Amino acid sequence: MKYMFAENEKKIAQEWKKYQGYTVRPVPSTLAYYKKIIKSCPANQKFMLYGGTPEIRSIFQEQGYSLTLVDRSREMLHAMGLLTGARQARASGENLVNLDWLQLDKMEQQFDLLVGDDAINMVKWTEFDLFLEQARKCLRPQGKFICHLLVKPDDNLIGKSFLEVEQAYHQGKIRSIYDLASALNFICYDQDSYRMGWQQTIQKLGSKKLARFKPDLDFIEIFGLCNSYFYCPPIKQFEALVTNYFTIKDIFYPVEYDYCLLEPIFVLEKK
Repeated sequence: MKYMFAENEKKIAQEWKKYQGYTVRPVPSTLAYYKKIIKSCPANQKFMLYGGTPEIRSIFQEQGYSLTLVDRSREMLHAMGLLTGARQARASGENLVNLDWLQLDKMEQQFDLLVGDDAINMVKWTEFDLFLEQARKCLRPQGKFICHLLVKPDDNLIGKSFLEVEQAYHQGKIRSIYDLASALNFICYDQDSYRMGWQQTIQKLGSKKLARFKPDLDFIEIFGLCNSYFYCPPIKQFEALVTNYFTIKDIFYPVEYDYCLLEPIFVLEKK
């Protein structure tokens, strides 16, 4: 499955710019947290990033640290590079590896720090166990994994109707377009698979309903070419699974928007 319905790297980069502030890109408090941890690491350590998140790549570029980027789509890695501080598909010190995240053992190398911004959410819940097993295998002893996770929305958020979301937004109870986009995804959340995503919301709600939020939020114009799906389990189920492989050292919550409480960042240390 492709992440984007776009024909080339420049077009993908142009589309990705639109997502600033939304779930698919890290917010400032998240980046400050990442930066604090990354800057505390010695330069001679080995670092790996799941995917090509431009904001995180830029932190490593600013520090002058070498970084291995892993993704099954080299096109996405190149496109995200155009949005980094270096503005290059591949910057100096970056090693791009074209590989599925569930097959990291094929690299036959280990790292001191892994960073994944929503990466684990892009594999099915039934594959979370394998994802975490592979992450543990490619870490050195005492290695850490910064795992940004989207979790299952509260039942009352899933249970809302479209009209309830619309009224809540116009009444100011949903206070930003970023929370509005999340709220629309939440009411289309699939409780059997734990899946939600931009295309799922577009297909379920349809263009006429989504158009009712223009000009504040043009949902289809912003997300119409984004094919990312997120598998978001209950946080307790994730914690029970992750402790088979890691010790939870810290949990950080971004602060910008109301629904950031559903986007914890786990710092995990290899057992």
